[in-house]
Amino acid sequence: MARTSKKKQEIKRKPVKIYYVGIYARLSVDSGDRKNESIETQVEIVKAFIAQHDDMVVYGVYTDLGKTGTSFEREGFERMMRDVRARKIDCIIVKDLSRFGRNHIETGNYIEKIFPFMGVRFIAVTDNFDSMDISGQNETMSVNLKNLVNEMYARDIAVKVKASKRAKWEQGSYTGGIPPYGYRAEWIDGKKYLFIEETTSDIVRKIYGLFLSGSNMNEIVAWLYENKVARPTEYHKTGQVFCADGQELFQWSRATVRMILSNPVYVGNLVQGCTCGKDYKTRRRHDVDASDWSVKEHTHEAIVSEELFLEAAQKFEKSAVYCNRDGFSKAVPTEEDLFTDVIYCGECGSKMRRVAVIKKFSSRDMVRTYSYKCPKSGRIDSLNCPGRSITMGALTDIVKETIRQEFTLSGMRPKDLVEMNEREMETLKEKWNGQLAMIERKLEGITKAGSEQYLKYRSGEIDEKGFRMAKEENDKKADSLRAESRDITEKLREIDSETARKNHFLRTLMKGSKKGELTAEIVRTLFERIEVYPGHRVKTVFAFKRSEFLSGGVAE
Repeated sequence: MARTSKKKQEIKRKPVKIYYVGIYARLSVDSGDRKNESIETQVEIVKAFIAQHDDMVVYGVYTDLGKTGTSFEREGFERMMRDVRARKIDCIIVKDLSRFGRNHIETGNYIEKIFPFMGVRFIAVTDNFDSMDISGQNETMSVNLKNLVNEMYARDIAVKVKASKRAKWEQGSYTGGIPPYGYRAEWIDGKKYLFIEETTSDIVRKIYGLFLSGSNMNEIVAWLYENKVARPTEYHKTGQVFCADGQELFQWSRATVRMILSNPVYVGNLVQGCTCGKDYKTRRRHDVDASDWSVKEHTHEAIVSEELFLEAAQKFEKSAVYCNRDGFSKAVPTEEDLFTDVIYCGECGSKMRRVAVIKKFSSRDMVRTYSYKCPKSGRIDSLNCPGRSITMGALTDIVKETIRQEFTLSGMRPKDLVEMNEREMETLKEKWNGQLAMIERKLEGITKAGSEQYLKYRSGEIDEKGFRMAKEENDKKADSLRAESRDITEKLREIDSETARKNHFLRTLMKGSKKGELTAEIVRTLFERIEVYPGHRVKTVFAFKRSEFLSGGVAE
């Protein structure tokens, strides 16, 4: 049998794998346009890299400006990871490893474990790192070494920043941002010091006077409103201590009044470094042990005397005999907040908050009762809302009855619906996968045709112009098919994501119906929104429409 020429053999190629890329860029400190340009430079470097690869399509750009690399708790990064989990992204590209992270343990965990498990390709352009091209241990060791160097740099910077701050604290310098109400801040010889601001300091003295004469928080707030005293927020924005005629006046919050009555800055002392401590790895704010606080006495002029300040502190101590600093009794355990993040006031649309009341009986037993209240209810300014509160017990009964009626009226059986949902998903995916296979066959045909045309050109059957025209036509058809392939791939990802969400919803229904109990997870899964109106009228908005499950399909 005659041997067939290799040039005439059918050229086959694997289906084109298209990567949907998430570009990630990060910068530690935001200090003006130059920094913004640096973020843009990172993105441009990555885009230039992508332009050289036909198998890459930019899905989105994710940036974090003013965010440290020692923690992965960054808004842009978390948004990117949500898209990764939703299978919208299967490739992440950064300018270099330090832009991704400076914690070598966490960075290595993502690159070596999390991303491979999720099927995500990771590329650091200027470090010449591609997770698809690692050939041996040396490359892995090189990446780990770079990550370790990045972390050592971050740790060194963190130590220097803390040492610099502590030196300023020892010198009585104020290192905070906006100065406390009643003071102004001035820079002297490179350090920031506090000085009394005459008008606002008079307001601070009046607040102490009212509190020590027997006024409660609500009465102090009412006095401030009646005398048109602008809130500290408005004062720092406008510089106006009192609200001018024609301007809208807002009431002070009780928390702001309490802060003024309990802040030792008003007796001339600076207590710093007590709540802003950050671990260089996690970068999470946490309480610092009192022994590590920086306490400097008489660093600036006092607005109130120590006697008045201690008298106010004693009043607070008496009112908190049964409560800790968060306002909850130490002796009575707290219950789960079932409706957090989903309960709203039907009148004004504000998110309602849970409040607790502790009752002590003659038997010395204590019990905590909960209710949900509109934060604008009872205000004395124009933001006052007529909405009323509702007890957690009453709301729980109403929501349980709503769920029961939804089951009864729809005749839904969550277990059957889970199975039906998965069957429908597989049927729909088969349809789209069939179209993908057809597109791949067409691409193979175009490649084969291109090879045959090239052979004809080399043999002289067609001239160069004819060959180029045919090639351009083939390229247009191939580009159109690849675009169609990307659209179908995106549809398949959406189907998987929607199916997972629906199954989670249905399994949560089964869990709740079997136990007959409500949990915060069940409520968040079942309901998109719960609105409370006067007279214990409640409107519930389910996270899914009943028709979505009764139809059994996923929208194409």
